[in-house]
Amino acid sequence: MSSENVFQGSPTARVKNGIMARLKKSMKRYRRTYTILEFYSRGFKRHLLALLVFSMLLGLMETFQIVLLYPILNASFNIQDAGIPFLEPLYNLMRSVSDLPDVVIFCLLFIIFVFLTFLVMIMYKLISLLFTKAVIVKTKGMLFNKLKENDYRYFVDNRQGDVLYNVITSPGQINLLLDQATIMFSNIVVILVILTALFFMSPVAMMILVVGGIGFILPVRHVGSRVAYRIGRAQMSSISSENAVITQYVSGLRQIRSVHADNYWNKQYTKALQMYWDHYVKARFTEYIPSALLHPIFFIGIAAIVITLYSIYMDQFLIIIPLIGTFAYSALKILPRLSNLSSSNMHIMNSYPALERIYNFLNETQYNTIQNGIATFEALTSDIIFEDVGFQYYEGQNLITDVNLTIQKNQFTALVGHSGSGKSTIVSLLLRYYDVTEGRITINGIDLREYDIATFLSKVGYVSQDTFIFNASVRENIAFGGDYTDDQIIEAARKANIHTFIAALPEGYNAIVGDQGLKLSGGEKQRVAIARALVREPEILVLDEATSNLDNESEAIVQASINQISETITTFIIAHRLSTIRQADTIYVISKGRIVENGGHEELLEMKGKYWELYEKGV
Repeated sequence: MSSENVFQGSPTARVKNGIMARLKKSMKRYRRTYTILEFYSRGFKRHLLALLVFSMLLGLMETFQIVLLYPILNASFNIQDAGIPFLEPLYNLMRSVSDLPDVVIFCLLFIIFVFLTFLVMIMYKLISLLFTKAVIVKTKGMLFNKLKENDYRYFVDNRQGDVLYNVITSPGQINLLLDQATIMFSNIVVILVILTALFFMSPVAMMILVVGGIGFILPVRHVGSRVAYRIGRAQMSSISSENAVITQYVSGLRQIRSVHADNYWNKQYTKALQMYWDHYVKARFTEYIPSALLHPIFFIGIAAIVITLYSIYMDQFLIIIPLIGTFAYSALKILPRLSNLSSSNMHIMNSYPALERIYNFLNETQYNTIQNGIATFEALTSDIIFEDVGFQYYEGQNLITDVNLTIQKNQFTALVGHSGSGKSTIVSLLLRYYDVTEGRITINGIDLREYDIATFLSKVGYVSQDTFIFNASVRENIAFGGDYTDDQIIEAARKANIHTFIAALPEGYNAIVGDQGLKLSGGEKQRVAIARALVREPEILVLDEATSNLDNESEAIVQASINQISETITTFIIAHRLSTIRQADTIYVISKGRIVENGGHEELLEMKGKYWELYEKGV
């Protein structure tokens, strides 16, 4: 073994390496914390400057109260020697303003500064609230914009409860954190200003306060940095789970009730709730410790100061009684703030995981892979062609391979196949939820990826199997955020074969449909969705198994609408039931991610291949 290896393995070297590793870890953590805090404070320099100014003013106001208390006590004990030479000019200036007795002058000034302190505190709180509001509004806006920019894959990969937590619950933690941070900032400034003034009164007593304060705050800060942070992460996880359970329960209520599975979801919710409140108790108990320690530390500190000053000024103890009283008052100003610093630190560390989570979410690039093109899509002038298209959701998982199909302009094209064969994947690629990993999709001879997504989708009408109907009027559900006239909405409803039904409602197009369209039948919801697609006057209509969840009567009504629409619009239908696509000009059959047949209905039956098998099974 070389001497170098022996040296590296020595106890001294191991201790040194361990210390260096901890230092590097701490520096990395502090750098990351600074980066995150700097990220949130961007654009708020004026708010921060105002907070600094008013914190210093508050510190000065509090210090003036302490400075004025000394001559009040001096006058009360009829002690002529002030004992604090550097303050004598200030006291003499105040005496020169009025002929009133010292005790009256300084008491009146004390009252004025107490009132001024109140005003400064009110202004500081107002500025801190405006700062918090500005940060929260900006952050929530950034969160929603991030959701808009994220690829569809993000919503597939993440639980809905986690998405809701990121956008709704986490910013509430920022609110708590900023509230505590502004309090903490104010307390630090006030403590420093007061200690500076106390130093000139009695360096010895000031050092006792400092040493006692450090001895109090260091262990509590250690607890806050370690324990509160871990508890905060655990709370964040449990709240996210709680959101997920509620979201899933509400979304699947019909199916859950149909199998009487409410108790299962109740247990899941109770488990998440119990976990959160267990961590809540730990967090609040930990935060209580600093305030519980405050009183014994205060009285011990005052006793220590009295003993120290008595040992120094034994023969003139009466003279230093005003000094002792001033320091007792100073301690009452400082120690609660030290306690608040520790509590605020724990609150901040408890909320910090949410701050960190939002920062990571806003700066995440994993789900920003869909690049927008620059070409403007104005109209469909030729066919939509899939050329050797392949797609992998995960590496090695080929959902579709070598797909070649053509959606001819102004014709009715259909795609059929078993569940899981890749039908919806092709729709997702056409709508640019994902981009192809092999081959390309061309429209008007241009790669789909070169088009501006907004201009392309503005010419596409899409109706899915799971129709999204929100709790608003029928009119709003058809318009779906677009600016359309009543005539346009009614015309779209006529084409979707639902105008007669809507007109018969007591409130007509203003009728509220309920959450998830609960006041509508499946067929009615689907026809509202078709009207929503048609009101946009699309060049391309995409129907993704739009009738698969309907009964025969509803399917027949919706099918009649589709047959009428497909006569004038380029229509692409993903079908589960073959009855919906018999009139198609071209039918493609997909199996295990590959196109295996194509042709008309009768032509495909004559082939007696996959399509014939589906037909024979009564699909």
